[in-house]
Amino acid sequence: MDHRCPLCGRDLATRRLSQAVIARAEIDCPSCKGRLKVNVHPVEEVLTFATLAGFLLFAGLGYGLQREGLYFAAFAFAMLGASALPLAERLWLRSWPRYVAKPKSGSEPD
Repeated sequence: MDHRCPLCGRDLATRRLSQAVIARAEIDCPSCKGRLKVNVHPVEEVLTFATLAGFLLFAGLGYGLQREGLYFAAFAFAMLGASALPLAERLWLRSWPRYVAKPKSGSEPD
């Protein structure tokens, strides 16, 4: 993924851990102070929702059928989905911009 700020070009990939958790999916660039929005690729959304759905399916079936093997399948599915996201970022989403400039609206203060 391209982690550069679209406004000033600074690389934001090495942000601090305290800044890595994004509650609103918006950040301020530490260099130019511009408001940035996280640009989520549709593949990321599909992988995330498929991982969650598969985990819940296998865990629910394991609970309902009282099969320990299905709990292992739920865990394996969750780990597979968690490893698929970084792999997709490195293989297919290399040039995808992680951040886009957030358009200013009239209701927000400057």
